[in-house]
Amino acid sequence: MLEGPLSISMELRSLPETDNRIILWRNTIQLFHRYKKNKFNGPFFDAGYTTYRVESPLSEKNTGTELHPDIFACGPNGWLVIELSCNDKSKCHQLDKYRNLDSRSLALYGCEPYDNPPDTISSRLSMNNDGNHCEMIVKETFHLNKDEYIQNDNLREALIQMRGKSLRGLPEIPFSLVPEMKHYEIRRGLIDIVMQLFDGSSEGKTPYQMCEDALERLFPLVTTTAKKSLVEKIKSEMEPLVKKELNGYLIYQDGKYIATDKYKQSPQSRNRIASKLQEWANPSQRRLLDFHAATDVTED
Repeated sequence: MLEGPLSISMELRSLPETDNRIILWRNTIQLFHRYKKNKFNGPFFDAGYTTYRVESPLSEKNTGTELHPDIFACGPNGWLVIELSCNDKSKCHQLDKYRNLDSRSLALYGCEPYDNPPDTISSRLSMNNDGNHCEMIVKETFHLNKDEYIQNDNLREALIQMRGKSLRGLPEIPFSLVPEMKHYEIRRGLIDIVMQLFDGSSEGKTPYQMCEDALERLFPLVTTTAKKSLVEKIKSEMEPLVKKELNGYLIYQDGKYIATDKYKQSPQSRNRIASKLQEWANPSQRRLLDFHAATDVTED
């Protein structure tokens, strides 16, 4: 008996597992917030670092070179820079550069300059060596290394108090994209938003609206330049979806992505759309399932 596409479509209907990069970013952003119901105070919130920006340019002293730290934040007596990474390459060199940032460039974001250089921190999901800089591990439990490199006493104490605390069970911050993402990360981050186009009441979405939905609460914290770049990435990744996987079901018209009249509201139709989105966002999974479908043959 040949198990065809219908037998494997159930595997394709579930959304892909959350990318590590999104887990890293969500868990790091949680540290700037407080959740009374969960009795959770993020260490940056406790230390007063409530003003933060994402991938926004700051100037290096002397040279004026523009650098783009993943996150910077301003507190009552100091400022900090965080570099997030999912790969094994050390971020020591990059964090060293951030120590030479000119705090006067913070004025672009409504912050006062500081006399001291920023505290520099790396954030990861697993252990690595990022040189003489504070290191956070933010997977399921918060771990802290090299806190001795934090200059600000209040910040250092807040981070130490967070050590060993669980990050599970917190309200999920629902952003699905960050500006640094590329290619298939972009596609996976758009799946839920594309599915909304087929809910029967959608009038369509522009690439800019999709960018706004995907960034969610990060949207006002990202520069206009970074948003424009992300919009172009979205348009680039959506083009093959319209022309190939959802050809006939989705069109780009008058600057919007719109579900066509061919789409009918039914569980079968939604499952078909979900399966096609999986092919688009996870081509390696599609090839693997095709291989199993072609080779999984048993005799009656």
